[in-house]
Amino acid sequence: MPESNILKVFNPPSSQPVAPCIPCTAIQSIVCIGGGIFFASGLIFKDFKTGKMPKFGTKQHPMWFVKTVKGGGICLVGLGAYRGGEVVTSILNNYI
Repeated sequence: MPESNILKVFNPPSSQPVAPCIPCTAIQSIVCIGGGIFFASGLIFKDFKTGKMPKFGTKQHPMWFVKTVKGGGICLVGLGAYRGGEVVTSILNNYI
């Protein structure tokens, strides 16, 4: 009979320390900053067929939703800047 690994699910073995991945963190930073700028600028609501921004505060785009999306974009820009700082710190600590 095969040995059960159900105990490893509830009591996992101790994990090994993981080395920081500088390229992975740099890509995360770039994507967060780019996506955050896109969300914070409001371009996500733009109608690309007509090239115009819709009126906010309507039933389709209530103001609370628009402000939540823009605020989330600002948070993403901040997260991207933080992760970019981690990349710079990691490079300075490891290579200089």
